[in-house]
Amino acid sequence: MSAPQTTPITDHQYDGIEEFDNPVPPWWNWIFLLTFLFSVPYFMYYTVGVGETLEQSYDAETAAFFEVMAKQLGDIEPDAPTLLRLGHDEKLMITGRVLFRANCAVCHMPDGGGNTGPNLTDDHFLNVKKIEDLYTVIHDGSVPKGMPAWSKTFGKPQMVVLAAYIASLRGTKPAAAKAPQGNAIPPWPAWTPPPAATGDGAGGATPAPGAAKAPAARTTDAN
Repeated sequence: MSAPQTTPITDHQYDGIEEFDNPVPPWWNWIFLLTFLFSVPYFMYYTVGVGETLEQSYDAETAAFFEVMAKQLGDIEPDAPTLLRLGHDEKLMITGRVLFRANCAVCHMPDGGGNTGPNLTDDHFLNVKKIEDLYTVIHDGSVPKGMPAWSKTFGKPQMVVLAAYIASLRGTKPAAAKAPQGNAIPPWPAWTPPPAATGDGAGGATPAPGAAKAPAARTTDAN
């Protein structure tokens, strides 16, 4: 004969089915409590505080990969054709965007609209007369304006990619554009892609970011 049942039974039944009174083990309750307590600072840090969002984390990891690719570009020169070509490379522009937002957004805002630094999306520039000057300003800085020389932080390929990204901001629409500063300059030259990249075999010129009077160019911000 089997031993009598010693496990307590609850005082309720469902359709004649009795239920054993087996409480949750204390260790399970402690784990649940610790998980809840951990979730509070976690939520505050990543949702309300300074923690990276999923998009920012993805961008950072992707940029790290493409930054390695940028270094593999070799000794590229910051001439107009190179800057225009890189500005149309979507993968490298992810690196440029992350570099810009991590190092330049404090003064120029994440969208380039300008804060303590000038607006980089309109047609007015303080120290730039042609697209190649973007690299020079990044490399040498602008001490009177409080801009550091980034050549002490970045290698040449990184600065070339960053210059190409800043060039691509021209003609975009920032959320809160700062008033123009400096002098209006001519639009960037049109970029001519390789024949295989045109899709129609014509090899025609493609408007560069910021190019004026071209059907596919982005609209210049009116200040």
